[in-house]
Formats: sequence, C-alpha cells, structure tokens
Amino acid sequence: MRFITHRIGRQYQATADRVHAGVDAAIAIVEKSARGRVGSLEVAVTNTAGMWETVVAAHEPLFGRRKSKEWRRNEGSPFGTTTVTSVGVLVVINAQTCRGRTVEIDKTLLHEITHAVQFNRPGARDLLMRSLSNNYGLTAMTTAEAAAANRQVDTDEREAERMERHHRQLAKSLA
Repeated sequence: MRFITHRIGRQYQATADRVHAGVDAAIAIVEKSARGRVGSLEVAVTNTAGMWETVVAAHEPLFGRRKSKEWRRNEGSPFGTTTVTSVGVLVVINAQTCRGRTVEIDKTLLHEITHAVQFNRPGARDLLMRSLSNNYGLTAMTTAEAAAANRQVDTDEREAERMERHHRQLAKSLA
C-alpha cells in the first residue's frame, strides 16, 4: 500500500494523519466483511481540486488522457472517490470536505476501500475500464452495456454505504 498526500496544507494534516493511521485497520475490516481482497492499493489525501487532478493523472497511462475537464464528476465536494490505475486501485480522500469530521473520515475510508475490493472482483475491472473509456469518449458503450454498468455502480454503492456502519469498529481500533 502506498500513501500519498497532494495539495495538503497544515489545515488538512489531521485528516491525512487519521487516514494514514486508519487505512490498515479499514482494509482488515472491509476484507473480512466483503470477503475479498484489496489488492494493489494507493491511498491519496488531497483537497477537492486535487481529487480530480489525482484521478486524471492515474487515468493517463490507461487512456492517454490528461485533460481534467474530460473527467465527468459529481457536482459539489464528495468525501472521496475510488478508481483503477495501471497497477491496481487508487482511493482518494477529500481532506477539505472531511476536515474536522472524524466519523466522516472513518466512514469514507471504509466506503472507498469497499470499492477497492469490488474492483478486484472477477470482471469488475474490465467493466469499469469500458465505462471509463466510454466517459472519455474513446469507445462507445451500447445502451444495454451502459445500463448494466450503471446497475453495477448502484449495487456497489449500496454495498459500500452498508460498510460505513463499521465506523465505530474502526474508531475503536485507532483509540
């Protein structure tokens, strides 16, 4: 596991420290509950703007794209995001949104690591790669393929949201 900080000022250091301290325990909780493995993992802590820069930089070797405006993202400031990289999975935690919210840091870490496990399941990485390739405008998905990908995203999100309930267990392991 590789830990990265990007665009982190002093005001976000406590968030970065909490993520760094909790990542191994969160992995253990998620792998046990989700019955899967995280695999090769990078964890980055950054601010809102840095989130999308980090994701796009991770995608460049995969898709040859560097323009952040091509990355279709949710509006607002999410707590975190997870994506595939050329060597595994990247979890990005938004220190700006999580700042001073220990419970949210823990929930976000569990949520995003759940996605890392999901992306290592058979066929999941290929489906995500096709979906991202579609989002970057490189290869189009059929309507049926896009619908199937969206259903999988919804299923994965529900599982990741359920995993957040383990935040007290994570906090206890860090006490």
